[in-house]
Amino acid sequence: MPARTGKQYLDNLASLDPEIYLNGRRIRHVTEEPVFAGPLRTVAEQYDLQLDPRYVDVCTYESPTTGERLSRSFQPCRSKEDLVAKRRHFKLRADHTFGMMGRSPDFMNAFVLGWSNNAHIFGELDARFGENARRYYEHVRDHDLFLTHVLINPAIDRSKTSSQQEDPFLHLGKVRETDEGIVVRGAKMLSTMAPFAEELVVVPFGGIAPGDDDYAVVFAVPIDTPGLKFICREPVAPAGRTEFDHPLSSRFEEMDCIAVFDDVLVPWDRVVVDGRPGSRDLVNRVLGNDPSVLVVNACRSLASVELLCGVATKIADATGIDSFLHVQEKLGDLLARLDTLRTLFHGAEALAAPLPDGTWVPYMPGLMAFHMQTAPTHRRMVEVIQILAAGNFFYAPSGGDFANEELRPFIDRFVRGRPGVSAEERVRLFKLAWDVAGDGFGQRLMQYVHYYSGDPVRLTAALYLSADKTEIHRTVERALAGSERSLDIPVSPERLEMAPPPPPTKPLTGMYPAKSQPSS
Repeated sequence: MPARTGKQYLDNLASLDPEIYLNGRRIRHVTEEPVFAGPLRTVAEQYDLQLDPRYVDVCTYESPTTGERLSRSFQPCRSKEDLVAKRRHFKLRADHTFGMMGRSPDFMNAFVLGWSNNAHIFGELDARFGENARRYYEHVRDHDLFLTHVLINPAIDRSKTSSQQEDPFLHLGKVRETDEGIVVRGAKMLSTMAPFAEELVVVPFGGIAPGDDDYAVVFAVPIDTPGLKFICREPVAPAGRTEFDHPLSSRFEEMDCIAVFDDVLVPWDRVVVDGRPGSRDLVNRVLGNDPSVLVVNACRSLASVELLCGVATKIADATGIDSFLHVQEKLGDLLARLDTLRTLFHGAEALAAPLPDGTWVPYMPGLMAFHMQTAPTHRRMVEVIQILAAGNFFYAPSGGDFANEELRPFIDRFVRGRPGVSAEERVRLFKLAWDVAGDGFGQRLMQYVHYYSGDPVRLTAALYLSADKTEIHRTVERALAGSERSLDIPVSPERLEMAPPPPPTKPLTGMYPAKSQPSS
């Protein structure tokens, strides 16, 4: 099947029977659950978007084997032009959700592309596992499936390794092998969008301690595999929310779930790493995702801060407070932060280079610097929105009040903004601001932005450990050498060309300081 429509996605989702639990009850028909109606509609729109005549050339590419249109998120980057084309695709899809959905279908499409690229590494333990990785990418691509994943062990006792926990299968691990496959037991966090997904990918993330090979299992299974259960958190966007009162949370809530594996059988053809001796070293060395996963994340982050910055400036304009110096200073700072992120984002692409295997990637240090700056920028933008909005968050009648003919004249008179801003415009703006800066939906998003890729302290430490510090150290050495050597100044080149980065076979988790990881 080529790139799918939203209806084809929903029809297939309705045919599945996963174990999804919400507020203690099993959801028998995901596509009929009111709590899931808004995000399901949005995911379906994401599928329709790729076949919209306005965007089909941006969102799809022609299969080299069948000639059919496939989602561009599956496309390998064999040139800088491919890299630019994928960025335009990812940014369009991120702009559709204003960066509010970090786990839309294109994210995992890029992830499994990396499985195919790294198939030779997965094949080191067993040649069939490399073939499994390659075939699974083709399976997802050719059926245009929506995947979710789980990476992290439950935070039960972080001071102990997986095998040291009071129960050896609190963390997901291999119980035994059979002729049919491996049997796994335990739990993983955090399966975002699981109720809307068709398949689940499992990859350990964060570093596996010595002696814990049994927990180094990498595989993919259908979402309704027997023994696989998902327990949803409490919704931050309950059913029945209107777009007037909740313009974002009514559409974009990403449900997060605990994934429980109750002796789940994973067929051999779905196993990529099986927990045998040596699995720990392999998993710590390669996560398997394609470098374009970072581009997906960057597009989402940029889309979200563009919205936040726009909300802050619109609030100031709508209420006439943008004439005050202290407000101008805050908004100027936000605009400077936004332009800094835009420059990092596009600069990383401008300095793109090919890997030894011919895959083109952005300048990875620049993209990682972008990633490190988005979380504090997001938090500051939310803080400024809260400051500028102040009590206006609560001076906002509901959509039902606007529909009341008796109340409407009073609302139009007393709830309007500065001259030229109607009451409805003003209220809609503050409803939007509340969704991103005050409501549980916005708070969940801010927590997600800070921690979706792991502990920011460890990630920043990993950035230091992996950085090439040769040039900046040469500068220090020249400064220490005295006046004679300080005249030996390297001339900046007319055109910057970055050396090809090393192959992405070592994720940040493999570079964490040893003392920050549990040891046996």
